Amino acid sequence: QEALSRLKIHTFKDLSQVPVKVLEQKFGRHGLKMHHLSMGIDDRDVVPHQDAKSIGHEETFSQDIMDIGVAKKELLSLANKVARRMRQKETTGRTITLKVKYKDFIQITRSATLPKSTDDGTEIYLAASSLLKKTEVGRRPVRLLGISLSQLDFTGPEDQLTLFYQDKVSKKRKSLNIALDSVQEKYGDKSIRPGTLVTK
Repeated sequence: QEALSRLKIHTFKDLSQVPVKVLEQKFGRHGLKMHHLSMGIDDRDVVPHQDAKSIGHEETFSQDIMDIGVAKKELLSLANKVARRMRQKETTGRTITLKVKYKDFIQITRSATLPKSTDDGTEIYLAASSLLKKTEVGRRPVRLLGISLSQLDFTGPEDQLTLFYQDKVSKKRKSLNIALDSVQEKYGDKSIRPGTLVTK
């Protein structure tokens, strides 16, 4: 993480702009892999998986959340964690469920189905944020937030790219997500983050 900070790499956009020679000098073979992934080159083996009904992540807070802005920040973090798990399992999901538990332990869920399946943190966050408006978050103390995706599609990575990432912008986002995953696997979740997670 310190090495990434010294190179002023804080987001995957920063990573894509660093010369490959610099990455190789600092990180060896892994530096070349990081560069390849940022360019959309992925030669990793396909790992067999067991189909799951849903994939999600939730967080119980040590202090109840009252501020809607803080809740949205936590929601963004959850969305990116769920997205990373989706990509690790080489799947996409279409139905997003938001889970909220209030201070009094009353628990609710809100769900929405997207036009197409996704494994992208930004898309998951935007859908979850819309669902947040259908709750009392910001008006009642919140003890727990969670996001999960269902209606999973375990189509292979190459087929996913053809079916779900046909436009150039989405293909680039897919490649950057893969590069982000690679760095976080080696250096931790906080080593590099999507630009929307960086506090200015």
